[in-house]
Order: sequence, then structure tokens, then C-alpha cells
Amino acid sequence: MTACDVYLATPVLRDVEAFLPVLARGLSAQPPSAVLLRLADAPEAALTAQIQKIQPLVQGQDIALILEDRPALALKTGCDGVHLSPNFTGSARDVRKQYGDALQLGVAVGASRDAAMRAGEEGADYVCFGANGPASDPLEDEEPESLTALVQWWCMMMELPAVADVPDPAHLPEFVQAGADFIMPAESFWAAPQAWHITA
Repeated sequence: MTACDVYLATPVLRDVEAFLPVLARGLSAQPPSAVLLRLADAPEAALTAQIQKIQPLVQGQDIALILEDRPALALKTGCDGVHLSPNFTGSARDVRKQYGDALQLGVAVGASRDAAMRAGEEGADYVCFGANGPASDPLEDEEPESLTALVQWWCMMMELPAVADVPDPAHLPEFVQAGADFIMPAESFWAAPQAWHITA
């Protein structure tokens, strides 16, 4: 295994069936530990049908399937966890209180130390650092902290696993060197998965 595990995130999907061959190609090119499933808004029955189409390809290979922002549906359909995006209106504490340990719980925290520490305090199983989401205010006369430096600090100081949402393949080495536990390639991964060769 490489120094970092891989955590693939789908685009926001309206047609899961059309995405299945793209997903299969990506899983083959860069086998992940988990897949984050992002679904466009639809009635619950339609969402359930979409999840059921993707489950055999993901969970059938012992890959964790994590659903974005829908904890109740994740539990109902047998997903392995839920990932709270910046658009989620509740808190990690609320999700943990309501669902206990039935779901793995991840939280997108942007580039914010405060949000990451709060997610840990509220029961998250991992935090996901990336460009989207809250940013920590720099101290007076200080430049904002780079995302790589933030990931490195977190991985040195905290035990809670860190996912690095990496914007392009050119930045892979710096996040691997920073000690990220998981690499989440940007959406461009699906067009050219061979470009995202994640190595130590």
C-alpha cells in the first residue's frame, strides 16, 4: 500500500447508471479505500435506486461507500458512512447523537483548524481539508496558512485521520509528504485517472 490511501469522490450525479463504466475504470486505475457518492437532489425512491445501482461495484469490492449529506438515507440503504459537506445544515454532533456508531462520519472542514478541531470534538471519524469551505483567520500580520501546511500540522498534532482534497496531480507529492492519511483527487480524476498515480 502507498503512504496514503485513496478516497475517490464522484461528481454530483443525476444518472448513476451512465457513470458506472467511468467508476469501474477509475476503481481499476487507482483502487481506493472508500468512494464518496454525491447525488443530485431527487425523491428518496430515486436516490435509493441510484445507490443500489452503485453498491455492487463499490461495496462488492470491499470498498467503503460513503454518502454525502444524507445520513438517514445512508443508514437506510446500507452505506458505510456519511460525509458532511459545507452545505450540510446540521452538525456532526447532531448526526453522531442520532445515528451513534452505525455510520462512519466524515466532515469537510475547508482550510480551517477551528472547524477541524470542532468536527473532532463532535465525533467525526475523519476530517477532509480542501479549498472549499471555511478558512481560518490568520493572526495579525501573518499570511494565510497553505493547505499543505495545515494538513502537515494536523497530521503531526492530531490522531484523527485527515483527508486531503487535492486540486490536481501536480500537488500530489506535497500532500503525500505532508502525511495525509487519504488523498481525494479532484473531479478531473475521472477524465484521466492514469494521471493520478498516488505513490509515497
